Amino acid sequence: MAHTARGRDDKNEYFDPPEELEKKVDILAALVKKSKHFIVFTEGILKYVISQNTDGLHRRSGIPKSAIWELHGNNNMERCKKCGHEYLRDFKCSRSKMKHLTGRNCDNPKCGGTLRDTIINFGESLPDDELEGSFEQAALADLCVAFGSSLTVTPAADIPEEVGKRKKNPGNLVIVNLQTTPLDGVASLRIFAKCDDVSEMLAKKLSVEIPSFHLHRRLLVTSEPTGKGQRVKVAGGDSEGHPMSYLKQVKFVAKDTISSHETEPIWLLHHAGGTIKMTLYFQGHYNEPEVDIDFLSMRGQSSYKEYHLEYNPHSHKWQVKEVTGDKLAMLLEQKAKIT
Repeated sequence: MAHTARGRDDKNEYFDPPEELEKKVDILAALVKKSKHFIVFTEGILKYVISQNTDGLHRRSGIPKSAIWELHGNNNMERCKKCGHEYLRDFKCSRSKMKHLTGRNCDNPKCGGTLRDTIINFGESLPDDELEGSFEQAALADLCVAFGSSLTVTPAADIPEEVGKRKKNPGNLVIVNLQTTPLDGVASLRIFAKCDDVSEMLAKKLSVEIPSFHLHRRLLVTSEPTGKGQRVKVAGGDSEGHPMSYLKQVKFVAKDTISSHETEPIWLLHHAGGTIKMTLYFQGHYNEPEVDIDFLSMRGQSSYKEYHLEYNPHSHKWQVKEVTGDKLAMLLEQKAKIT
């Protein structure tokens, strides 16, 4: 179960002098360069991220789902209690701190189970897959950097301790925090500094450019013939193609239909084939403007298209690219999983 305790003295903050900080980050850079399996706790070279954060920022930053364990859940993720299907949202799923039901249901017509948020509150057990997967990564790691964690919440804190205390194939534990932690005594390197400062210094020493943040989305559009006409479905996906709810509203303009939809799943039934103009409206967390996309729906035929949407929050402009060729063929094989 997740539980914690901190003494009053543990809340004091300390800062390494600039010269000492520079030397410590040099040591950290050397450890990163020679590491073969580098993991980060709570924050090409990096193999895995083990996060205690629940704000979903790691996933939003572009870290793929396959490279992160979110031990305490994700505020933007809800899961069907019945079939286990996950829904990644562009909004907070939780309705209450202690009640996990979100008020929504699984959109699979064969299921319809209740959806629950994935947050782990204090006193609740951590999910087995995430916990076991994190310990597996710790067993492989020759370097673990714990960024900004008090390292008091167990069993999560046992993961970096596994790296620091391991006697067979010993690893290096580096702790970056302004406060003391219970694991300072087993750390190979202890850095008292702000996480952002250390990350920027480390990136510079490793010649790694920190890119400007751009928002990446996928849009999946399918058209299937039915007895009443063409059924066009619109679904969102994250940068990897995992299903994600980020659309607030979609307006359709077709030859025979003008309609607007705000609830998922979003779909349009129209009788005539031809071009459908879709105006997408977003949740607005990044001040995204709406964007128009044209989709060709051929009557009596099945079709599928994928669009890559990239938003620059500095210029407030979208760039839309249609996915084609071999990449589209690969995505078609994943269609059942995504849609």
